[in-house]
Amino acid sequence: MSYTGRMYVRMFLPCGVWLAGGSVAAAVARAAQSMPGSFGMTSLYSNLPAWLFVTGATAALLLGMVQVGRLRFRDRDCYVCGCLLGAERTARGGLGRTRRCLGCGKVHGVNHRLAPHLRPLARAVDEPAPVATSVRSSP
Repeated sequence: MSYTGRMYVRMFLPCGVWLAGGSVAAAVARAAQSMPGSFGMTSLYSNLPAWLFVTGATAALLLGMVQVGRLRFRDRDCYVCGCLLGAERTARGGLGRTRRCLGCGKVHGVNHRLAPHLRPLARAVDEPAPVATSVRSSP
């Protein structure tokens, strides 16, 4: 499987999970309706399986639209494989922000934003730096 195929699977797998969850919930509700006794209650909730399936399908469709929007309006790509980068996250030790590639899984630094709790390093020497002299000859 290519990196691009792996990226598509990682992005659209939750859509399939929502659709399968709605289908399974509708099948379980349909089977429960045919049971005798008060658990079945076919007359009270006769449209429940259809609504469960529609809810799962709608959630899958909305999530799929969000993922297509992410693909369409992406701003940064992985420089290794060209796939979409994930959301920004704080790196270990407060060293800034990183993004993980959805294709190859490599971590990329985002250097234009630093974490809010980042503190500059203390200087080892408190005296001012020496003035540099020019090594070029004067005109």
